[in-house]
Amino acid sequence: MNNKKGGVFLSKQGDFNSPRQTTEFKTLIMMLQIATILVSFFLLATPVYAESSFQYSKPIQTNNLAGYKFIVLDKDVYAHSNQPQLQDVRIFDDKEQEVPYFQDSSIAATTTPYSTTQDGNDTVITIVVNHLNGFRLELRTDDTFERNYVLYGMSGKAKWYLSEGTLVNHPLEPSLPKKDINWTSTNRFDELKLVIHNRDNQPINLKSVRFSYDLDRLVFKDLGNSHYRLAYGNTASGSPQYDVTDYKTIITREPLTQATLGAEVSTPPLPQPPDNQKNFKPLFIIAISALALLLMSGIGLSIRKKQR
Repeated sequence: MNNKKGGVFLSKQGDFNSPRQTTEFKTLIMMLQIATILVSFFLLATPVYAESSFQYSKPIQTNNLAGYKFIVLDKDVYAHSNQPQLQDVRIFDDKEQEVPYFQDSSIAATTTPYSTTQDGNDTVITIVVNHLNGFRLELRTDDTFERNYVLYGMSGKAKWYLSEGTLVNHPLEPSLPKKDINWTSTNRFDELKLVIHNRDNQPINLKSVRFSYDLDRLVFKDLGNSHYRLAYGNTASGSPQYDVTDYKTIITREPLTQATLGAEVSTPPLPQPPDNQKNFKPLFIIAISALALLLMSGIGLSIRKKQR
């Protein structure tokens, strides 16, 4: 209420500026702050485990000149990337900062190793492809034939159906369809398994198998004053979103310098937390949260008592 002199009069019960009440209030606030700091420290101190680590890396060898460079991914990257479309691939500089890049591809082909076995009247051809992103097989032979086939992709014990059809090879009639085998798939495989149904015919006498695939490369800007490395093998990584992708068409109009990848370095995954720590963490958080609620309740009760 107002006093006679026009000032504001506070009752003794509502005066929060008394030394005793101010000390109590500050003590409650301090205890709440301590509880908050303990929770934050525990969360920050909790180690980051294997799901967020890169298990493999390769040094990138450049000419140490500024400009846009590209690296061609190899079979190690395909074999150890933990994402089907290489979403876990990153480039880091010597300060462990991510370096933006964009990915493009070109077509390449190679003569690939294979082995042949017989399963009754069927010929089973196993073709090593090292996780390359393939799309075509060509069987090189001088035999004349017309056979049905089925093609599968293999990764360990897992098997995917890729395509089936008819193989035709008439060397004396080049106008007839070729014997190439084509497919599309977003998966990458250790090997391909081609099953050819010979019926009562003799197996095809193969000379070689030619494998066509998309050759992936990463384009990034080299500042000329840093060392770079390629990192991959991360189960938790999603696709990176970089602004440089918007300028892909412009950048690729200019000549790019190729950089090379060094030897692969394997980093063991960080250990998983022990079971007792897994169980302790939620209990600790619950206990601290309960303490914080009690402190806040105490502050509220104290304020209400003082206002009566």
